[in-house]
Amino acid sequence: MVSLRNISFYGKLSIWLCIGSFLIFNSCVSTPHEKLITLEVPTSGINNSEPYLHHSETGDLYLSWVENDETNKSALRFSKITNNGWSVPNLIAKGDMWFVNWADFPSIATFGSSNITAHYLEKSADDTYAYDVKITQSIDGGESWQKSFKPHNDNTNTEHGFVSKLAVDDDTYMALWLDGRQYALADNDSTISKRMTLRGALINSKSTLLEEYLIDSSVCDCCQTDMAMTKEGPIVVYRNRTDTEIRDIYYAKKNNDLWTEPKPIFNDNWNIAGCPVNGPAISAKDNLVAVSWFTMANGIPTVNIAFSNNSGNTFNQPIEIIRSSTMGRLDVVLLDNGNAIVSSMNNNDGTSEILLHHITQQGQVSDPLIVSETTNTRSSGFPRMALHDNKIYMAWTSKDDRLNVHSAEISLINFIK
Repeated sequence: MVSLRNISFYGKLSIWLCIGSFLIFNSCVSTPHEKLITLEVPTSGINNSEPYLHHSETGDLYLSWVENDETNKSALRFSKITNNGWSVPNLIAKGDMWFVNWADFPSIATFGSSNITAHYLEKSADDTYAYDVKITQSIDGGESWQKSFKPHNDNTNTEHGFVSKLAVDDDTYMALWLDGRQYALADNDSTISKRMTLRGALINSKSTLLEEYLIDSSVCDCCQTDMAMTKEGPIVVYRNRTDTEIRDIYYAKKNNDLWTEPKPIFNDNWNIAGCPVNGPAISAKDNLVAVSWFTMANGIPTVNIAFSNNSGNTFNQPIEIIRSSTMGRLDVVLLDNGNAIVSSMNNNDGTSEILLHHITQQGQVSDPLIVSETTNTRSSGFPRMALHDNKIYMAWTSKDDRLNVHSAEISLINFIK
């Protein structure tokens, strides 16, 4: 299988252009909004990257990021938003064998009033993509952290990453990840296909694996996963992979004790013999679900969104948000009125812009609001977004002489008409 992971986004575009694709660059964007407020992130590393935002059920907003020092040792830290900006950061974990990657980033999630779970990636062998998911937990709001553990027990030196985590109740949460064990197991068993799988586990505050799941036995190798809680239970979205190399966005739900058969959000029919490293994003409130995704079906980069009003049992027809100049790298949040905000990255003559669009369920798409300019290289990573106190919070990575994490807040009234 050909992997496009190490080819830049524009290198991939060149490949597709050579076989007859074309791009029509869209210049209809707004200027950075005067009401955007920047928030300094208290980083301390030589390079700081891979930010992640999480809004807890108790109303707290968390920001995590990775720092690297002069010896290339890595550290995962987190901070909480306060009236005075981001708090003094706490250390979650550190090490010198981490796998630090622009697209496969650590994250944190809360469950219960004081439980936090965080993950990072650690090398398991010399092969480039031989790494494990390592999870650590705190039961005192992040003041102290338990010994890390692996949520997978296959012990193969293969890829395990692109993790999503979601609170199930006050004492348990679910973790899902892409799992490459079949690549190793197939060497000794001809009945096993060499495909990436989507697997998961239910975990409690004592780091006990209560249940383990195989959700899909053939998925795209390196696109992010995402997960949300509906009124009927958890739903996960990811990029599927068929035998004919159609790599569209699929979803599955956990009903009672069983995962449903995976189904497409929409049949884009994007045929690509390699991973585009561009996963979907999901947000849910009760029965309402919104999923946004990137596709390059028909040779045109496009960002879509689809809504569901029945907890993801079915999805409405997709609404096109932006095309031609988009790079994807998405996040999405649902608002209380049932509309959505989608963040994406857009090509702008050699650099890139982080954009926000407001989308109604009736298909109205606002003019984009520019959050910031940044590099259009892989090092800019995936900007993250969260809704907190009627404000959109953004976090992203910039690169000048080094990598650094930035954040900002934008009041909803500034760009929702």
